Amino acid sequence: VKVMLDRDHIMQVLLNLLSNAAKFCEPNTGKVGISVSLNNNQVTVCVEDNGPGIDYNYQSTIFDKFRQVQDQQKGKPKGSGLGLAICRPIIEHHHGKLWLESEPGRGSRFYFSLPLNPSFLSQK
Repeated sequence: VKVMLDRDHIMQVLLNLLSNAAKFCEPNTGKVGISVSLNNNQVTVCVEDNGPGIDYNYQSTIFDKFRQVQDQQKGKPKGSGLGLAICRPIIEHHHGKLWLESEPGRGSRFYFSLPLNPSFLSQK
């Protein structure tokens, strides 16, 4: 399946999600996975890790600028807190959706979906 998209921007989204997943995993036991599925005329990408997960109180603001989740054992993570905030407008520009599923202590799954026939291409 071919999807029409801005390759550089979608690559930035993937790199941000993979980098975050790796950052929150333990050095010797961490696992990061990526999967792609097709359904309902869209492609969905999932980046999953086995890190500490994200507390429910932070999940609604995790995509805001300068928001970072603090690991109680390690302190504040490195970074600017802009990675996920950058991802959301890129995905929305492609008429897609970005979301997460996470439980504290059970890792995180970040998803984005893109339509297979985005209407914004016909506007150019």
